[in-house]
Amino acid sequence: MSNSHEAFGNITTSPGQANSALKQGRFNHETVTFEVEGFSHRVCRYGFEKWSQSGFPDMFAGTSPEGPNERAESGGDGEATDKPIRLSGCSNVEFESLIEVMYPLQLTGPPTLSKEQWVGVLKLSRLWDMPEVATVAIERLSAMDLKPVEKINLGKAHGVSTWLKEGYTVLVDDLSKASLKEMMVLGWETAFRILWARDEISRLREATPNAGGYWVSSESLNCGYCYRNWSYKYNVPDPQSRCPNCSNVYTSSGHGVAIIDASTALRSTAPLIDDKPKIVADKVSEVFEEELKEAEMRSAKCTAAKPEPDM
Repeated sequence: MSNSHEAFGNITTSPGQANSALKQGRFNHETVTFEVEGFSHRVCRYGFEKWSQSGFPDMFAGTSPEGPNERAESGGDGEATDKPIRLSGCSNVEFESLIEVMYPLQLTGPPTLSKEQWVGVLKLSRLWDMPEVATVAIERLSAMDLKPVEKINLGKAHGVSTWLKEGYTVLVDDLSKASLKEMMVLGWETAFRILWARDEISRLREATPNAGGYWVSSESLNCGYCYRNWSYKYNVPDPQSRCPNCSNVYTSSGHGVAIIDASTALRSTAPLIDDKPKIVADKVSEVFEEELKEAEMRSAKCTAAKPEPDM
């Protein structure tokens, strides 16, 4: 009968007293015990030290006794199973989802998680300053069928400006993409701003070929700049005249499509340039400017490079 060790090569056991002569290899993972909602988890410290830019590394080094969360008075140091570090601000399901991403049980990369589990991973990666983990969660969630309202809510909650802009753009362009119940979830202020942006765009789209400069009604030629900004209809004699109110005049580079013949423009019903996508994008950037900037700043802060330790 062959020795079972043969399948793994020449394996021998060293006497305990000889271990002190061994050189330290690259891998020497320490473990830590966490308690989440009454569940005990003993895992490698490595992932928390590597992927968290603050909190956990400081806590393990002893420079921050509280770590990323305030621990209960009876909380321990995590070195033993009966002295776990108690984590707050997360559920056990969210924590286990994060552990699956940090320590995948398969060799094919990140695990297959549900939408709710990936949201939990994103939540904790933001909470515990893990930008690389957050990037993976954002990529996986972006590949899923997120509704516009989901993108807005998740974008606000976790600082993802791309989702915010995509969600708002869809609803400003087509409100039928969200149900009444979903709009109520967004809150009255957000819903009002979406409706206001849609109304503004509708007025802009009333213009014939050159919504940016002059536009033609059935009665007269009016200044599109004044109508766009103040809803005033100021008559201009012809496309080359200055507006009596704002003094703007048509220029080929700044006011869209030229109206060569006012009588021809009056009969025209089809725009020469379909600029609706750009108008919607610009309006979203204008109306939701503060939210988008806040999300971008939060994301940039989370992805800031971790400073190298002093040697």
